[in-house]
Order: sequence, then structure tokens, then C-alpha cells
Amino acid sequence: MHKLRFIFTACIVLFAAAMTANASTERKIALVIGNGAYMHAAPLANPVNDAKAMTSKLQSLGFETYTGFDLDKIGMERLLRDFSRASRSSDVNIFFYAGHGMAVEGVNYLVPVDAAFADETSLDFEAVPVDFVTRQMSLSDAVNLVFLDACRDNPLSANLTRSLGSTRSAAVQNGLAEMKVHTGGKGMAIAFATSPGQVALDGEGVNSPFTSALLRHLDAENTDIAEVFTRVTGDVYNATEEQQRPWLNVSLTGPVMLNPVNRVQPIQNDVTASANATATAPVAGRMLEEQKMLFDLARDTGDAEDYRAYLESFPQGLYANNARRMIRKLEGSGNGGFEVAAARTQQPAVNSAQNSRSAAINEAGPLVLPISASLRSLPANQATEAQLDLDRTLRGNIQARLNATGNNVGGVDGKWGGKTRTGITNWQLSKGLTPTGYLNRPQYQLLVSETEGRYTPYVAPQATARKGTSRKSNNNNNGNLGAALLGVAIGTILAK
Repeated sequence: MHKLRFIFTACIVLFAAAMTANASTERKIALVIGNGAYMHAAPLANPVNDAKAMTSKLQSLGFETYTGFDLDKIGMERLLRDFSRASRSSDVNIFFYAGHGMAVEGVNYLVPVDAAFADETSLDFEAVPVDFVTRQMSLSDAVNLVFLDACRDNPLSANLTRSLGSTRSAAVQNGLAEMKVHTGGKGMAIAFATSPGQVALDGEGVNSPFTSALLRHLDAENTDIAEVFTRVTGDVYNATEEQQRPWLNVSLTGPVMLNPVNRVQPIQNDVTASANATATAPVAGRMLEEQKMLFDLARDTGDAEDYRAYLESFPQGLYANNARRMIRKLEGSGNGGFEVAAARTQQPAVNSAQNSRSAAINEAGPLVLPISASLRSLPANQATEAQLDLDRTLRGNIQARLNATGNNVGGVDGKWGGKTRTGITNWQLSKGLTPTGYLNRPQYQLLVSETEGRYTPYVAPQATARKGTSRKSNNNNNGNLGAALLGVAIGTILAK
């Protein structure tokens, strides 16, 4: 067992070293443009703010940035030329644009600040085709990512429509059109601020809803770009009260992570301890499968030694507190753990949870689960929240719990909209968690532990109407489901 554990640890260390070496040698180039001060249309408030914030974000991720604000046609073409030359030798290219854009006869154009579109020849001489940019990017052997916050309501489209006359005026479309993804290099992904043919919002804050979501999620650790965009889509959809849904067109040849991070912790096992040496093992999100494998082994055998084996490899792991608790419990029983394991499989899960809770919670006040580094490394998203299988009653209870923490979501009705998502986001920020506006199981259990006994349970109207049935009994217990899950979090695996 110890030899196998040593080999497993060594493999993890080598994998982490390879990931670190690869990340450190990548060359990453970004072109960022924000156009807001239009000469022949009302100015846009946010594009320059968006471009400045995105430049800072990308620089923090190791990108060389080519940045321009309020560029005319000549300025845009000059910056594009410089970026195109630099991008030939890069590993990752990003193009971010905020400002006016339009689609004419299915072709997307970016609009410089000096565009007027006074006659039908203006489009060719005053706008920049998006295809021109993506074609230049595809000439490199790189991963190419394009972010277009360019579907904002464009009064210049009306000028162009008038100049084209009645026979061609229908060619000018709302928003941007679907476009072909160039397949050179390692592939390309194009992210639009909203769906094709729709108009995006400039926003009432410092940044647009789309850019705000990008800034929150683009640097998510060890997260594939497809998952990043899923989170962005959810944020924008909720922030705009379901009026705006971003859209992604992707043709990548493999996973892309803009912020690969290897969190390492010193570990010791019997082999290295005898040699007075140390090894390291990552405990970030991508190592959860290895953590779960070792913890499940200990849980299946019910042997305290196997729980110790988990702790040797992952002393700060997601299940570390559970492992220590089980070791204390098993050693206190004096039976090596096998009888305890057998008894556990014969008892209903809820009873086990309630027994664990009654034994572990301090009657002087609620037990608040610790906010570990492992919990912080697990941002929530739509998929993790879907796994909670929340009905209206549970959603109402979560609203009540959020109100109890001071993150007011308004009325408690079991229906989630922008206020509830904002409440979740604010609560996550207060706990040092990644602010996604969605929950996963560990975060839900943390919220439950923090608010136990401090909120008024909510029962959905349809549940109260079914008196005298087994459904009534189930719904009456829903207000206490958070407490049962808290017991599971204390006595068993958090994420099982």
C-alpha cells in the first residue's frame, strides 16, 4: 500500500511539473480595442472602460497586449497590422473589441469612431470586417479566441440603411450575424455578447454586462475556456433579466485554460520521511478525482490507516476534515473500523446524517463549516447547481438563508431572478469564494451551516395544498433538508 501510494504521489508531481513548464513557456498575445467616442453618433459610455479593464486582466494572465482606445479607421488598421505580425509566433491569441458593430448581407463589421456612412461606398472604406481580423489570426499555429462586445444598438446603421436606398436597405441587420470560424492553427472560438441578430446592452455600470462577466471568469484557475464561457453566459443572462444571452462559435482542437495554476502542498509518506525528504501534490480542482479515489478507498474499507493514507497525500484536501473526523471516530470505537462501516451501510442516509449532526453540532450555536482553500478552488456554475436538484421549496429556503446573512434578495417565493443571483454573488464575495451567482454542494452546505436556526423555512404553495398525502410529509421536511445535508457534510463526503 505504501509503495503504491508513493508511486501515485510521484506521478502527480511529474504531471504538475510538466503543466508548470508548459505554462511558463507559452507566448500569449492580445489585441484590445475600445471605441466609444463616435464623431457622427452619440458616444458610448463603456467601451473604453471595458478595453482598459480587459487589458489589465489579460496582462495579469501573462499576455503581451496591443491596446487602442477610440480609434479611427487608420488607427485600427495600423494596430491590427502590428498585432497580426506579432501573433505569427505566439501560442495563444486573443482579440477583444468593445464598441459599435453591424452586419450587412451576413458580413460583420467593426465601426471606427470616424465612420459616417454617408453614402453606399462608405462601408468598404469606413468599417473593418471581422473576417479580416480572424483571417489574420488563423495564419498562426496558435489557439485563437475572439470576444466581440460589438452588438450594441447602433444609430450609424440607420445612416447606412438610408444611404443604400430602398433596394438594399434590408441588407443591414440588427446586431451581428453568424460567421465562419477559421480553422487554422489549433482552432478558434468566437464569443459574441449576445445571440446573432440581437442587440446587446451597454450597461448602466462601469462595464457592459458581457465584459463584466468576462472580467469575473476569464482568469478562473484550471478552467477550460468552454466552461468559462458557460459561466459568462449565465451571468449575462441573469444580469440582464434574461434579455441577453451570449453566443459562442467554437472549433478548437483541445481544451484551453488561460490560467493553469498548480497549487502544491508539502507531503510526507513513509518512504520520504525515512529519507527526510519532501514531495508535493496539487490540491487544486483538477486533482479532485485523485482525492476522491483515495477517500473512497478509506470509506469502503472503514480502516483508519486508509484515512491516514489520504491525509498523507492531501493534508489540506477537500475531504481532509472528514478523514480526521473518521479517524477519531474509528479509533474511539476500538474495532478497527469494519463494524462501523458495516453498520453505516445498513442505516438510512437521513438517519445517519441526523445522528452525525446531533453528535457534532455545538448546542451553544450553529457549526459553521470552515472555508478551506479547497472550497475556494471549486467555483460553482450552472452544472454544479443543477446537481443540487433544487425544487421551489429549496430555492425559497436558500432565499431565506441569504436574507439571514444580510445579503437581501427581497421577497422569499422560491422563484430566482436577478436579485437572488446578486444575493448569491454578494454572499460568495463575503466568503472569499469565486463570485459566479451559482451554487455547488459545498457552498450550499456552507450557507446551511451559517444560517441554521436563523431563518424561517419556506414551503411552496403547491406543497401545502396536498394535505394528507406522503408528498405533504416530504415538503414539510424540506425546510429541514439543509440541516440534514449539513449532517452529511459533517459525517460523510461533502461532494458525494
